[in-house]
Formats: sequence, structure tokens, C-alpha cells
Amino acid sequence: MISMAGLPIWSYLAVTVPLVLTPGASTAIVLRNSLTGGVGGGIATAIGTNVGSLCYGLLSAFGLALALRRWPSAWEVLRIGGAAYLAWLGVRSIRRALQQEPTSTAKVVNGGSRGRVAQALEGFTVNALNPAIATFYLVILPQFIPPEAPAVRSALILTAVHVALAGSWHLTWAAAGGTLARSLTHGVARRALDAGTGVALLSLAIAMVT
Repeated sequence: MISMAGLPIWSYLAVTVPLVLTPGASTAIVLRNSLTGGVGGGIATAIGTNVGSLCYGLLSAFGLALALRRWPSAWEVLRIGGAAYLAWLGVRSIRRALQQEPTSTAKVVNGGSRGRVAQALEGFTVNALNPAIATFYLVILPQFIPPEAPAVRSALILTAVHVALAGSWHLTWAAAGGTLARSLTHGVARRALDAGTGVALLSLAIAMVT
């Protein structure tokens, strides 16, 4: 088996790539913010989501996974908190879809009244409260670290691989959403996009709970 730094990197990629490509909470929030804030909004959100992943990678590297196994109630807190936050974002999108005022092109391109920092924080919060991300970093990732390999360095290498893959995928969605935002800035089509995004976020929230 081909490995990198003593790690089974191809086996890791076989698990990681499908997970990255599967639409989830982080992809949904990047697309949502690129639709409302243009490409820049999507990029800011993508940075936030992947900083969240990086934080989990650091926690995994320095042993938080062991602590969470001793206190499994922490997973429940993540699950409920993440679902509540996604539901709140979904309701906001649906409320915006029901508004009668059209969204101007300038507002979309400039991110509206929300700054890039706020969009990045939304992305970070979605990933930080996402039990799927927590499970990946604290349960799945450690399985790819051989017993003889240096744990911290190995976890950081695997984290870097995942962040690079996820970041590239999120930037692709940011570009796609930003393109749609420029062409569908108002009217029925715009409200349909907001409503669809809101429903998708609410569906993810329900899936987290159930």
C-alpha cells in the first residue's frame, strides 16, 4: 500500500473524498452565502468552515477524542446545537424569500449589510456544531494513524489533506453560487433560490436531530 509519511494515504482518500463530495451543512452554508453575498461571500464562508475543520484536526491531534469517549453527552450537545443553528439559518432564508423587496445587484455583490467576517463566522459555527465533522475528526481520522506513527504529526497531515480537499470543493460552490447571484438578483427566481436554500437547511437540521 502506497503511503505518505508512513500513513495509508490512499485508503484515507478513498474514505475522505466521497465524504467531501456529499452535500452537507458546510456546502449548504457556502452556497447560501455565495447566493446572498456573491463569490466573495462564498469564499469568506468557505474559509470559516475550513478553519472549523482545522480546529477539530488540532483537537484530534492533541487527544480530545479520548476525552469525548469518556463524556459521550458532549456529542448530544453538538447534535442539538448544530441542528438549532441550521434551523435558524433556514428560517432566515425562507423569511427573505417571502419579502417583497427585490435584492439589488450591488447588495448581492457586496454581501448586503453583513460583512465578510460575519459570513466567515457563520461558516465556522456551522462546522464547529456539525456532529458529522466532529465524528470524522475525532473517530474516523485516528483510525488511519498506525500505532507506530507519531500521532500529532500524522493527525496534522491527515487534517491538511481533508482541508485541502474540502476547501477546493467549497470554493467551487462559492463560484457557482456567485455566478447565480449575479444573474438572479431579484424577482420570483431570486425568492425561489432563497426558499430552496432555506428548505435545504431545515432538512439538514431535521436530519441531525432524527
